[in-house]
Amino acid sequence: MAECPAEKKQGTNSLALILLIIIAVVAVFGVVLSLVYPEFINLLSGGTYVSGGAIYDAIYVVLTMAADALYLFGGGVMAFGAILVTIRFIQYKLKDPFQSSSSTRFLSGYLTLSLNFFIGAEIIRTVAVRTIPEFELLFLVIFSRGLFSLILYLERRWHGTTETE
Repeated sequence: MAECPAEKKQGTNSLALILLIIIAVVAVFGVVLSLVYPEFINLLSGGTYVSGGAIYDAIYVVLTMAADALYLFGGGVMAFGAILVTIRFIQYKLKDPFQSSSSTRFLSGYLTLSLNFFIGAEIIRTVAVRTIPEFELLFLVIFSRGLFSLILYLERRWHGTTETE
């Protein structure tokens, strides 16, 4: 049998390791803060939270902080992508006003990535809160993500690899 010429990299990705460490530290900090300062839980929930014991409170704090972090990260990805695409669009149009900049294709990638973070945050929030309005919001986000993906797929299929703007 012939061996595969491509070698697999061994070890862990340093960025993933750093992110996992940051998440663990923030989770431990949130749990300790919720045990020392019980009013922190009401601050996170907006005053609607009913305590279910120390362990339940700690899990609620971790899930709520994770959901909020995903919302912020998704919004950051969307804003970062919009800024990059705007700069790219201006650069292309200053060079040649009639040249295609493919900005909608690049922006759609950032929007899709940010929607994935929003869906993850909604799933975590639904697990933590479990109310009917949260389930409705989750279904709405998942439906909009699916519709958005379908529109992007059809646009790429109809227009091919070139883009007209």
